[in-house]
Amino acid sequence: MTKKSTTTSGSTTKTDSSNTYPIRAVERVCDILDLLQHSREGVSLPDVAAVTSLPKSSAFRYLSALEGRNYVERDEQTALYRVGLAFQPHNARQLEAFLGQASGPLRRLRDDTGETTNLGTLDGAMVVHSLVFESSQMMRLAARVGDRAPIHSTAMGKAMAAELPDERVLTMLNAVEMTPFTDNTITTPKAYMSALEVVRQQGYAIDELENQADGRCVAVALQGMPFPCGISVSAPALRLTRDKVPGVVKQLRRVGLQLVRDFLTEA
Repeated sequence: MTKKSTTTSGSTTKTDSSNTYPIRAVERVCDILDLLQHSREGVSLPDVAAVTSLPKSSAFRYLSALEGRNYVERDEQTALYRVGLAFQPHNARQLEAFLGQASGPLRRLRDDTGETTNLGTLDGAMVVHSLVFESSQMMRLAARVGDRAPIHSTAMGKAMAAELPDERVLTMLNAVEMTPFTDNTITTPKAYMSALEVVRQQGYAIDELENQADGRCVAVALQGMPFPCGISVSAPALRLTRDKVPGVVKQLRRVGLQLVRDFLTEA
């Protein structure tokens, strides 16, 4: 029998809610989700087994159950696990329908530019790569679908953050460490907010060798959507030179308008 502590004031009896009832299985699920939430590249089955103090066979069953409910997703190529669509701040079916509509235009944009094209959504202070169409060039910049990258060092992150109220952006930045990935990475909220003002004025964002030392990325936010999202073109900086940026921006805006129009027409 569990002992409850009560206090009586007049005829009202209050139950002390400070008691906790730990359930080991629930704690293990929370441990798994915490591990995945803080991983940028994804985690392996042995990592999950170590954190939960479970045999790998048992950890796999936990992950499979979470994957079946879209709380976890597994990369077939790397066998790494990441947070799934169920934790996105928008309806998963809505996102899936949008990604289906966006695949063709993003693929054609990749063919037109010859460079990698991406579609990203916002999850907290992280950009989730929801669509990636890789360049056919031998040297290319390409994330994998499901990869997560911070808003402070990415063009898509800045493009989407520029559409949000400053208070929300500052809250997001204060919740994470603004890690310097290169010498050009913005590492303070004050500098980041100044960069967002430039993004708002020009209508697009650039990752100017901020996430990778040899990479440049150009992005625009998709305005009018029910959830934050953006599209980008990324390439080695020696190939995507600054003089090519205006032309890439023009193509991104054209495709972005098409994606929003098609989605809202079908909604």
